[in-house]
Amino acid sequence: AFEEEFGIEIPDDAAEKIATVKDAITFIDANAS
Repeated sequence: AFEEEFGIEIPDDAAEKIATVKDAITFIDANAS
């Protein structure tokens, strides 16, 4: 869902570290183009 919505690729190792909404926001913010 995040990948389509934000147009980013989330590798499995990174996805395993996303446990909260804050984690997801931090990842998206750091990786958005």
